Amino acid sequence: MSSSNIHLNPIKLDIQLENMPHGVYRKLLVPDYINMMQLHGILQIAMGWTFSHLFQFVDTRQRPKLIASFGEIDGFEELPPNEFEAHRILLKRDFMEMLGRKNLWYWYDFGDDWWHKISLFKPTKQELLHFEGFPVCLDAFGKCPPEDVGGPWGYQEFCDAIDNKKHPEYRSYREWLGLDMKTPYEVEKVSISPINETLKAYFHSSEWSRDTRQSFEEGWMEFL
Repeated sequence: MSSSNIHLNPIKLDIQLENMPHGVYRKLLVPDYINMMQLHGILQIAMGWTFSHLFQFVDTRQRPKLIASFGEIDGFEELPPNEFEAHRILLKRDFMEMLGRKNLWYWYDFGDDWWHKISLFKPTKQELLHFEGFPVCLDAFGKCPPEDVGGPWGYQEFCDAIDNKKHPEYRSYREWLGLDMKTPYEVEKVSISPINETLKAYFHSSEWSRDTRQSFEEGWMEFL
């Protein structure tokens, strides 16, 4: 890594998916200039989601002062005064400096109700050695739940069944995911290399610089 990359001052994010039957954790370094639309893309890739649902970033789960989201989806309802399109809000400027936040929340899929706690840190010198200017995952534990599994409680049922051949839902869950009946699913196992390959591809794609409306209307395809 060149010395110039150190001066980009990346932000370290520790992400915990709440209410899980096993840990689901990611540690990331991200450029300090990113907006919340870019962070949405980063988290979708790092966690293992599929860009299938709406989201919000909030400073607190109860009575948030700041909300970054997809904005006016239907075009008829005005946003409340504390809610903005995600690309207009910056992680460092708005959440860290203006609000003084050391953590925030990412709420994904308002039906299944996935809450991610994001803790913000300054990276160590050793961690900086892994940063080359684009988002990078340093550590990961736990598979991401499947989309539309029914939230944390539905996922608990999934985990009880997916590697238990005696469970009555074992076959149906595996057929739903397109899995064979023999290979262990291993809910706690996750590979970092594919995450980082996709993060790099996202950073270098045209989708990295799109605004919120473009992302909503055009979808996410180029780097997947």
